[in-house]
Amino acid sequence: MAHLALYREFRPRTFDEVIGQDHIVKTLTYQIQSKTISHAYLFCGTRGTGKTSCAKIFAKAVNCLNPKNGSPCGECEVCKKLSDGYNLDIMEIDAASNNRVDEIRDLREKVGYLPSVGKYKVYIIDEVHMLTDSAFNALLKTLEEPPEHIIFILATTEPDKLPSTILSRCMRFDFKLVGIDDLSNLLKNVFDKLKISYEPKALELIAKAGNGSVRDTLSVAEMCKAFSGDNITYKAVQDCLGLTDDETLFEISKAIISKDGGKILKKVDKMYEEGKNFNVFLADLCDYFKNALTFKLAKDYDFKVPANILENYKYIADNASEKFLLDSLKKICDNLSQIKYSYDTKIFVETTLLSLFYNDNLELEMLKQKVDSLQKGEVSFVAPSQVEEKKTIVKENITAEKQTTNTNDAQKIFGELIGYMRSSGEMILFVGLNDVKSVNIQNGKYIFESSSLDAQKMILENRSKILSFLKQNYGITEIDAVVKEDTQKIREEKLSTLLDGKIEIE
Repeated sequence: MAHLALYREFRPRTFDEVIGQDHIVKTLTYQIQSKTISHAYLFCGTRGTGKTSCAKIFAKAVNCLNPKNGSPCGECEVCKKLSDGYNLDIMEIDAASNNRVDEIRDLREKVGYLPSVGKYKVYIIDEVHMLTDSAFNALLKTLEEPPEHIIFILATTEPDKLPSTILSRCMRFDFKLVGIDDLSNLLKNVFDKLKISYEPKALELIAKAGNGSVRDTLSVAEMCKAFSGDNITYKAVQDCLGLTDDETLFEISKAIISKDGGKILKKVDKMYEEGKNFNVFLADLCDYFKNALTFKLAKDYDFKVPANILENYKYIADNASEKFLLDSLKKICDNLSQIKYSYDTKIFVETTLLSLFYNDNLELEMLKQKVDSLQKGEVSFVAPSQVEEKKTIVKENITAEKQTTNTNDAQKIFGELIGYMRSSGEMILFVGLNDVKSVNIQNGKYIFESSSLDAQKMILENRSKILSFLKQNYGITEIDAVVKEDTQKIREEKLSTLLDGKIEIE
């Protein structure tokens, strides 16, 4: 006998063998037992979740002479004849290749013929969303009022593409994705029947790779079986699927949280030499950070991984903050969708990984600059306990009618302003304010003086944000930004010109 793929060999033949769709199985079996059969059904859901299998089981069950718990018995004369591949009472039509109006008209003419074996003639139209508009129109009336011996079962992965006139004439069932536990149990039964040894965690990894699809899961299982023979291990499944090994993910994650850029570049070089798929790597790293964050938030979560990998999650979770893990996860996920547009994926991955802690370094550098300014007396420090008192005094000084110029108060306000911008996440504005050379208050107007046109433009473009803070805390309703010549820089340029001999000394 020719070899059968696992998903064909282990296709469910009764409703008891269908996994993950209890809500649908319960309804269909009840209809069969109570003999309240509808004339049209719509099975919709992701590929490989059991739509066609349930349609075939249902088609046999409605004709079975002795159904068992709503499933076909498989032993009566009708069941045996319906299992014959040449039987015409159960017709499967692929709408992807038979989507024209002429083919639907031909179907409409044939529904008048009585079934040859059972009580019902069942038409299973797969990928029904592929029918043309004219084909849908041709099917419409027949679908609404078919002969008593006809049942239509429409199957689709995209129900949104069906006309509302079709949807309203069908009893709709939505097939959901199958859980990892159900898929793992299925794989266990399959491998036990095939007498193949396995590691339980390897089955869970295969089930995870199936993405909720029974067919995809069994296809992956067959590939792993061909790769590793009669002993399926966790490591063999990783290698077969081309997944990034856990040691590499752990070492890179550890280098990221310790901000070891050199180690990251070496690891990426090694993966590049080994021919690793960087798309897969970024997806695996995204999943790794998600698991580390999950461990930090819910330590009793069942990760379905070996104990040594769980220890690695614990290490990452213990040595990184929730915010850092979340920010890293978001940035990796965002960049994962952009890698296909990169001209060099290796450089793209390197910059992505290094950027995960670049922002922290940038903020640290800004903080150092601010501390230097405080030590030099360029910005006054106000103790937290004195903040409200200081603000009141400054506000009174500003609003006094006799006040025309106030440099000291302006510097105090500037310290508060730049601290507020940093704490509120306005990092671009925070960086721009660091280019301000001096501040002043003249006739109630707050004036920023800088030596950069870019700084002036940035301050004026963000006038509303700055005024919002100044007005609320100090009653200042006007600001201005001016460019002030850097006299030291001018002197240096003149000296350089003199040394070059471009200006003669009289």
